[in-house]
Amino acid sequence: MKNYRNIYKKALVAVAAMLCITACDKDVFNFNNDPFEGETYKTSLLAPISSTLAEREDFSEYVKLLNYAGMFNALNQSSDGTSFTAFVPTNEAMQQFYRRRGVNSLEELGAEYAKAFMLYHTVKDSILPDAFVQKKMVYNLSNDEIKIEIDTLNAGEITLNGEGRVVEMGLSAFNGKIYVLSSAMTPLVETVFDRVTESSESAIMAEAIRQSGWSKQLNTIVDTTYNQERKRVITHHYYTLLNVTDGTFAQAGINSFSDLMAKLKSDDKRNLPEDSLLREYVGYHILGNSYTTDDMSVMNGSDVVRIWNTSAQNQVFTVTYDSLAVADADKYILNKSSEPARFVASKSNVLCKNGYVHQLDNWMPVWEPEQATVVWDLGDYTDIKNIVGAENFQPAEPTSKENIYRIATAPCFTFEQGEAGTKNRTYHEIDYVTCKSNLPAYNNDRVVFNLGYMGSVSMRTPVIVRGKYRVELSFVYMTNQNFMRTMSDGNGGMLKMGFDDDSQYTIFTAPYTKVPKILPGVYSTTLYEEIEFSETASHQFGFVVLDPAASTNGNFSLQFDTITFIPIE
Repeated sequence: MKNYRNIYKKALVAVAAMLCITACDKDVFNFNNDPFEGETYKTSLLAPISSTLAEREDFSEYVKLLNYAGMFNALNQSSDGTSFTAFVPTNEAMQQFYRRRGVNSLEELGAEYAKAFMLYHTVKDSILPDAFVQKKMVYNLSNDEIKIEIDTLNAGEITLNGEGRVVEMGLSAFNGKIYVLSSAMTPLVETVFDRVTESSESAIMAEAIRQSGWSKQLNTIVDTTYNQERKRVITHHYYTLLNVTDGTFAQAGINSFSDLMAKLKSDDKRNLPEDSLLREYVGYHILGNSYTTDDMSVMNGSDVVRIWNTSAQNQVFTVTYDSLAVADADKYILNKSSEPARFVASKSNVLCKNGYVHQLDNWMPVWEPEQATVVWDLGDYTDIKNIVGAENFQPAEPTSKENIYRIATAPCFTFEQGEAGTKNRTYHEIDYVTCKSNLPAYNNDRVVFNLGYMGSVSMRTPVIVRGKYRVELSFVYMTNQNFMRTMSDGNGGMLKMGFDDDSQYTIFTAPYTKVPKILPGVYSTTLYEEIEFSETASHQFGFVVLDPAASTNGNFSLQFDTITFIPIE
């Protein structure tokens, strides 16, 4: 069985990590106690999930898996009253899954893999069919995203992660719902690094990742550390890798790892050491978060260019929309003005335990692009994602209510609260807040600063290509902030703002005085008519609150959405 021992070992590590993170053994499951054990059920509606499945012969193989993994009692109850949605493959679907994995029986997979399978097919929520068909994704008990797609070829059917096919929805059990699958999903245990190294097509890239030192990061799912108060801190790691296969390297005359090193050296005009060139090249193909190709797309329009930060220091690439392309895979061009590359559709959006892998049709050398508009979402940091949770971060749709998460401890912020404190008790010092439909904010979120008079904060911007820009701030205005708009209490939220602690970039601005009407919404104001950055780099951005009302008025807050850098010709 090809690489199965290593895969199962990683499954054990992944399951252990997820159990540690979600504390399933304490907060969700009581593994050793089945409160319904030995009872006779009058109807199947009174039975919990595992017992309901045991009553039907067509689920006997999945029931066998639950017992083999020691999870039968766990799925029959929860110690805190939590309900579940179980995606349950039929016996035929289980046998198909065994054949896909190259085994003949459940026992060949092993008990830990069986546990991973169960966690992957279970959601901590009882989801009714009407609500289920409206969702684009859910998160399972192993903290993995399950994408939900309506099957356009088979009316009434739904596909999960492109392989699990739902044929019956919302069967009722005492502690949740059961969705029947005619095709099982494959548990996610491989990391981004696994996906590349296990492919015989990517030997050069795999070696480049190893030799450059990126392998450890790309093979990491979570880290556990302890803060100064000796509290455990769980950090998830997310990556997107733009993979280059050996065949694609060969098109550029690169047929081995040594050829790649020679090519990087011959193309270098900066006289950098070879190890620096290699680490930069590999880092150029790594993004520090998980993105699908749709996430990386741009709005329709041939003149629209989107700049993406990479893990290579101060290096970015562009994504351009091609309005003439017919096939979806051809619509987005990376580094169009250099050596253009496109996503290989059939080999992209490969989901991993810690991100995505997308395959390119060009080797994509490091290149500095021309200026393009950069939209900086102030909440777009993996540090924030780790606190908020991937399932709550940057919601795809507006939320039904505001969800508030304290993110002042996120390492991306350096802040000090003013000595006089704040009277606002709705928000903490710095919060991540989701937006309802009446506030059409970018990524349906905003960052709220509640720092008090003379409070300050700073953070790093995305990489900005050198040149001149107009800089605009988008912010959320609420009706209880009308005193800021009219300056009837305080000076309208006056801020001292700047970049890189450079006096030439220092400005004084009161954005809320620019709101033209009392209606709540997302408004914009120009911070800089013109600012020039002399080098392509990330910059330190910060501000100080100069309005005394920040410490005396309980409705004072600064609710920022994005800062946009617009090139000036």
